[in-house]
Amino acid sequence: MSVRVVFECSGCDAKADGTDSLRRGFRSLSGRSHGFGTAVDLNTVTDVTPAGWVAYDPYTYATYCPKCWDEIEGVQR
Repeated sequence: MSVRVVFECSGCDAKADGTDSLRRGFRSLSGRSHGFGTAVDLNTVTDVTPAGWVAYDPYTYATYCPKCWDEIEGVQR
């Protein structure tokens, strides 16, 4: 089972696909692929964030593209 991720910048209209889908798997108590067990996350949003993007701004938890994040941080390129 997987979920496609699309990042949308909170500062402009930029969008980018995640580098992979979010995936869940199954871990059984017996070690087999069936039976009693639990669903487990195989990767997280942070794992699929495109290079330069900020998935969770540490102050507001907003998402920013590289250009907007550089402006927030005051980086000149």
